[in-house]
Amino acid sequence: MYGTIGAGTEQKPHRHQSIALDYIVECEPGCYSLVGTELDENGQIKDPTRVDWESGCVFVTPPGYWHAHFNESGAEARLIPIQYAGLQTYLRTLDIRFA
Repeated sequence: MYGTIGAGTEQKPHRHQSIALDYIVECEPGCYSLVGTELDENGQIKDPTRVDWESGCVFVTPPGYWHAHFNESGAEARLIPIQYAGLQTYLRTLDIRFA
């Protein structure tokens, strides 16, 4: 998949059972992900770890972890999330959930 996150936008917390390797193609400072194992009563990630993005960086989101992506910069961010979701979807084990 090839993804974009528009300037000043966010992707709400979600999780899936496939590991994700996220390659950041291009971004400006102010782009990051929050990752954690639980949600609070408001649907936000509880005690998250912040992963700041830089163009060319790669990070891993473990299977089953809640994560959300943020772009607080003034420019679109581009990323390529790599995962074996096709196999997980076929086996009906991906279990993608949104907060």
